[in-house]
Amino acid sequence: MEEKMKNNIFSEWLEKLQQESWQLELLISGFALFGIWESRDLVDQAGRYIGINSAVDGWTDDILIVFLLMLQAAWLIFFINLLFHVMLRGLWIGAIGLRYVSGDIDYDSLEYSEEFNKYFKKRVGRFDDYIERLEKVCSVIFAYTFLLFFIFLSFAMFVAVSILLGKVLGQLFGDYEGIVTVIMLTFIFLGLVVFLDFITLGALKKVRNKNFTKYYAYLYRFFSYITLSFIYRPLLYNFIDYKYTRRLFWFSIPYVLGITLILPNFLLDGTPHFPSLDYKDNEYEQFSKQIVNKKMYDNERNTDDNISKGEKSQIRFISLASREFSGSHGKLFLRQRSSDEKLLSYKYGITPYRNSGLGHKFFGNSQTDSSILKLERQKSKIVRGLIRARKAEREARGEVDTTGNKTPFQIGMEAGMYKDKTPTASNNYWDQQIDSTRTVWRNKIIAAEEDKLSRIKNALIETNQIFIDGESINDQLSCKFYQHPNLDEKGLLCYFPLDSFDLGEHILTLDRSFYDKKFRDSTQHIIFNIPFWKITKN
Repeated sequence: MEEKMKNNIFSEWLEKLQQESWQLELLISGFALFGIWESRDLVDQAGRYIGINSAVDGWTDDILIVFLLMLQAAWLIFFINLLFHVMLRGLWIGAIGLRYVSGDIDYDSLEYSEEFNKYFKKRVGRFDDYIERLEKVCSVIFAYTFLLFFIFLSFAMFVAVSILLGKVLGQLFGDYEGIVTVIMLTFIFLGLVVFLDFITLGALKKVRNKNFTKYYAYLYRFFSYITLSFIYRPLLYNFIDYKYTRRLFWFSIPYVLGITLILPNFLLDGTPHFPSLDYKDNEYEQFSKQIVNKKMYDNERNTDDNISKGEKSQIRFISLASREFSGSHGKLFLRQRSSDEKLLSYKYGITPYRNSGLGHKFFGNSQTDSSILKLERQKSKIVRGLIRARKAEREARGEVDTTGNKTPFQIGMEAGMYKDKTPTASNNYWDQQIDSTRTVWRNKIIAAEEDKLSRIKNALIETNQIFIDGESINDQLSCKFYQHPNLDEKGLLCYFPLDSFDLGEHILTLDRSFYDKKFRDSTQHIIFNIPFWKITKN
């Protein structure tokens, strides 16, 4: 009895709350719209950060890209739906205010003909019915917005788990690609089966065969956990059990495709004879000599002082300091891209300093070059040999306790005190040998590290073949590693001489090699032509 009373009280509270829910809807929609609009720069900045710092074939980066795409799609869904919701709620409130002043619609006072009078009474109906329809539409759109987001989240989770599973299986069965392929295809096929059941509103759940139902229930539960669909399942079933909202569910797929793929890709071009400035276009290489593209120059890329960092255009491959040079040297920046890591590792055989992809400082992220590690081990071996020789000589003279009763700390302290008070020629000899050996090997290691850094720089310069007016200037470049202040792009800052070039226009050409994931163990090329002007003599 007491439980029944609690349920009745809770039901009454929900009934009252749903009548007043429009206030919460408007409040949440207003704050959400403001936050969503203000977060656009953060979403763009996150996309540029991942684009700049992601690794080639990095599974963690693939997962980040999946969730970034989900975030961008969610931004569009929330912005469009909630904006539409606020507009309709405003119309609803306006209709209620008008009803207070004017009451219901008096069709007879409009003095329309009998034909139109019957038509409006049938199609438009009572003003109260119109307000009720607006109320239903607004409430449904608000719930529909969050349902769409969680459906998108489920899709992103499925793709992320697929990528993670592929990575784990690759590590476990790296030598058995057939096993990995079969398991991955089976996983994806079963996921598609559950997705088919989802878009058909549970067609497979209606099968009466007990054996099928038993095994499909396990499959359904498994995918509900990895896709987090159990979070929004009550909302989904409450949404599709009503004929009015079920139609909106069928509209979800074309709606999402429309706002994510079709709507953002509309073009409006009033100057079709103007050449394209997009380097991805096939014609760009041919007519780029005749174009001044502000994205290719540091001082013109982001000219608006009020522009935020998230809105800046990133440097794709190369950027000149300016399109006008007045000194004896020009300056350019060559961006190091994630695809270069494959070239450096496989073509040039250079070990990276750190592991690629997502990492954490707690677990460490550094790699040691095998040649440098070999030098470190040789150094330690020789130094340990000298220390043992010094110890053996001291033991032979009775200067070190050999009973083993003293701790290493006591032995060290006594050895230090003895050395300070009664230095001998033998002690000085061994200490000098150890110090000089450490210095020699430290210099060897430093030289090896400098050689590695030089090899990386030379490989990057070789990857970027620079020409001015058709003449190679790679052997004249003076380059240092540099992180560009534009969006912290990493690469080389290079200076090149202009003494031998006449005043006027010149064309700087970049022939860029890059690793193509479609064709393993091969490189592709892209050409950039950038005009610049030498405006004064040296």
